[in-house]
Amino acid sequence: MTARLRETMHASAESVAPYDLYAGALAKARRHRRRRQWVAAATATTVLALLAVIAPPLARTAPAPVAPVDPSIPPTPSLPAKIGAPLWGTPEVTDDPIGPASVAFGSGQWWWGESTGVTALVGSSTDSYGIVRSNYATRAGEHVLLSPDGALLATKDGVADLRTGTVTKLPDLDAPLAIPQAWSADRRYLAVVAYKTTWITLSNGVQTIAAATATLHMVEVSTGHHLKIAELPTVGNYDGWTAAFAQTGGGLLAYQSENQISVVTPGGGLVSRFDVDPGVRLAGKGAWTPDGGGLMLLRQRQCCVTDAYESRWKLFAVDAQTGKPRATPAVPELPELAAVRLLGWTKAGEPVITALYPEPGAAVVGFGARDRTLSFSSSHPADYSRVRSARVVALAEDGIQRVLVRGSDEDVLSIDVAEAAIASGLMRPGHPPTGLGPYLRWALMILAGGAVLVLAAVILLVIRIGGRRRRRPRSPLSRPSPPPR
Repeated sequence: MTARLRETMHASAESVAPYDLYAGALAKARRHRRRRQWVAAATATTVLALLAVIAPPLARTAPAPVAPVDPSIPPTPSLPAKIGAPLWGTPEVTDDPIGPASVAFGSGQWWWGESTGVTALVGSSTDSYGIVRSNYATRAGEHVLLSPDGALLATKDGVADLRTGTVTKLPDLDAPLAIPQAWSADRRYLAVVAYKTTWITLSNGVQTIAAATATLHMVEVSTGHHLKIAELPTVGNYDGWTAAFAQTGGGLLAYQSENQISVVTPGGGLVSRFDVDPGVRLAGKGAWTPDGGGLMLLRQRQCCVTDAYESRWKLFAVDAQTGKPRATPAVPELPELAAVRLLGWTKAGEPVITALYPEPGAAVVGFGARDRTLSFSSSHPADYSRVRSARVVALAEDGIQRVLVRGSDEDVLSIDVAEAAIASGLMRPGHPPTGLGPYLRWALMILAGGAVLVLAAVILLVIRIGGRRRRRPRSPLSRPSPPPR
C-alpha cells in the first residue's frame, strides 16, 4: 500500500460522521414504541367497530319483560292490533309456556323460508310470543285451532295446554292424520276429521297426498273418549269450513258433508239436516249466530271485471232447523278477497272474519273443486302461494270494515283468534318482536368472537415476523483479498 493510498483512506474515514450509540438506541426504542402503539390502536379500533355493529341488535330483545301477575286472577283477553313474525329461535310453547293466547298465525316465509309448519302464538293479554311446530305446512284456523278461551291449542299432533306446556295426544282414530275443526264453547269437545291418505297423480302429472277416507269424530279432550259422527266424502273437503259448535244451547255441532248440513248433539243425536246449493259452505268455526238459532253460510260469486281480484264473497244466514233464509244478520258482499272465514262475533253482534288478501295475479279459486286433494294442496283457496296477507276484520251492517289485527304482508298469511278475545271487545296496540332473535344473536356473537381471535392472531404473527427480521444477523462486508506478495 502506497503512502498516497493510506492518506486517502485516512481522509475518507475521518470524513464519516461518528455513530452515536445512545441516540441510536433511543431512536430505535421510539420506533418500536410507535409500532406497538399503532398495533394497539388498530386492534382497539377494530374491536370497537365490531362492538358498534353487533351491540345494538344484541341488546335489542323482545318483547319487553312484563310485570308478574297473580295466577289466581285470569287476565282479561284482548286483541293486539299489530302482530309480526316471531324471532328465529323463539321457544316452543311446550318448552316455555306463554299462558293463554289471543292469536295464532302462520306464514311459511319467516327465517329465510325455514318456517314451514311453524305457527306463532301471541299472549292473551301480553305481547309474549311462542311457537308450535309441525312437519306439515299447517295453516292457522284450518289445521291449528285455539280454544275459545285461548288456553288450549289443537293441532294434528294433539292438544297443547299453553299454560303448562303439556301435550295431550288425540286418541287413535284409525287414521294417520287427524285435523281439528272446531271447539265446543266449554272446550270439553273437539270436532276432528280423521283422514286415511293415499297418493294420487294430478292432471298435470304432479303426485300429491289425497284422502282415501274422511271421518268426523267428536272427541272429549280430557278423557280421550270419542264418538264417530259421520263419514265425509273424499272430495271437496275444506278444513276450517267443515264444522262449528253453537256457543249456546247445549253445544250443538253443525257439520257439512258435500251439499248437506247436519246438526247433531254432543252424543251424536240428529237434530236437523238440510241441503245447500253447490259451492256453499259453512262460514267457519263461528258460523252459529249469537242467538243460537241460525247458521252463517258462505257463497262465492266469481265476478267482476272491474275488480283487481274477480271474486266476491257473501255471508248469509239460514235457520239451523230448516235451512230457510233468515233476514238477519245481514252482511254486505265482500270483494277482492281470496278467502273468508267466520271466527266469532263482537258484543255489538258484528261478525268477525279472517280476511285473506290475494297475491296480485293469483287465479280465482273457490269451493267448487272436486278433487281428492287434502287442504294442504295448492288447489285450496287459502293456500300460502295465493295469499299476500291475512287480517282479522269486523263487519258492520253499513258495510264499514274495521281491521282488528294485522301484520306486514308475507308475515301473516293465516290467522286464528280466540273467541274470548273477540267477545271482550278489548284492543291493545301490539308490539311485535324486534331484533335478531336468540339464534342470530348467538351466531353473531360467535362470528364476532372468531373475528377478534383471528385479528389478534394476525397481529401477533406480524409482530413476531417483524421481530425475527430485526434479530436476523447481517452479512459481514466482504474484505478485499490481500495483494500478492
